Amino acid sequence: MAAVPHTLFGRYIHLAGSASKSRDVSLIQYAHNLMRRITIEILRNGGGLVLSAGKEPVQAADIPGSPAIVFDWTILEAADSVASQGRLSWPHTRPPIVVAISEKAEKEIPEHRGALWEKLLNSGLIRVEYIQPGARSGAMLRDRQAQFGSVLICIGGGTGVEHLADLYQARHRPIIPLDLPIGASREDGIGGSERMSREARAHPAAFVRLRPEMSEAGASLLVATGTKNGRAEFESVSGAVMQLLTAIDHPNAFYVRLLNKQAEDFPVVECFFREIVDATVERMGYRRLEMGTDRAEHGFINVEIFERLHYSDLAIVDVTALRQNCLIELGYALGRGIPVIVTAKEGTTLPFDQNAIPCHFWNVETEAKTSKQALLEFIEKNIGRPPLVTA
Repeated sequence: MAAVPHTLFGRYIHLAGSASKSRDVSLIQYAHNLMRRITIEILRNGGGLVLSAGKEPVQAADIPGSPAIVFDWTILEAADSVASQGRLSWPHTRPPIVVAISEKAEKEIPEHRGALWEKLLNSGLIRVEYIQPGARSGAMLRDRQAQFGSVLICIGGGTGVEHLADLYQARHRPIIPLDLPIGASREDGIGGSERMSREARAHPAAFVRLRPEMSEAGASLLVATGTKNGRAEFESVSGAVMQLLTAIDHPNAFYVRLLNKQAEDFPVVECFFREIVDATVERMGYRRLEMGTDRAEHGFINVEIFERLHYSDLAIVDVTALRQNCLIELGYALGRGIPVIVTAKEGTTLPFDQNAIPCHFWNVETEAKTSKQALLEFIEKNIGRPPLVTA
């Protein structure tokens, strides 16, 4: 795995939205062209996708060629095209596309989409996330999708995209709402992506967290994604979306580790993190968060620890010396459902079942290059494990 060129590389981008049957057909076709272009650019630049799959209702069933009022199959078609051309740049061993689906939704896949669905399933490009058998709840599907997405891009839509936006904001993850006025397939919600786009331009920090050197550019980058009611060239809008995606700050990797400098194991733990973990985390495109080392935002360290851990995208938990505070933070991270990578010095006797929570054992005597590769492979193998409890 090469070092990440930007924050899109290796991240799952969640694409969602729908259109009202009552909107102008040209706007709906524009939305399909735009989502197709965004999909192609994401995949060619090393990003992955989070989607739904199921039925494909169209604007006017009695008119041949009438556009669909959902975009999932347009996105999957584009993904298949990119893969067929050998243009995927996804850097991980896990699949680049996550599709959350229910039993009912799978049965509603249109017959003319069956061949594409089977092709993608057999290609190894898709990770299918089923909600519990018999369930059909849209909220459950959205909860599952939000576990994977690093960024939400939405267009049109109603209560569905508004619920997704709530889930992403609760996780402090970026949201890019597009302003195309296409309404919602269920004629519901309070303005969907169009409303959120106006709010994002007025309060960009509530929707996107940008790299420090780009922190003042939020509003201008969001304005650049404007569709001008479908008059802007969709290639230009897609380019502006990509520019915004690459300006988003790196996700956080929170370190849980022995920090007491008087402890016997402190020197080797410090060596492991400075020489091996820091380099691996940076290579994977994460920003390190370590208490006592990086800048603090709270006067009370317990608040700092759990707030930072709560909103991090990854936790690296080293249980060397079995410190109680480290085990408490490990339990919190597991309960929160964020990806957790557990490490320990060779010889550590784990207080938990390693089959349930795999652990990477390290030795500072091992050559640094070998240790970095071993840690990277362990993270790649385990970062996609499902939470201990899922909906």
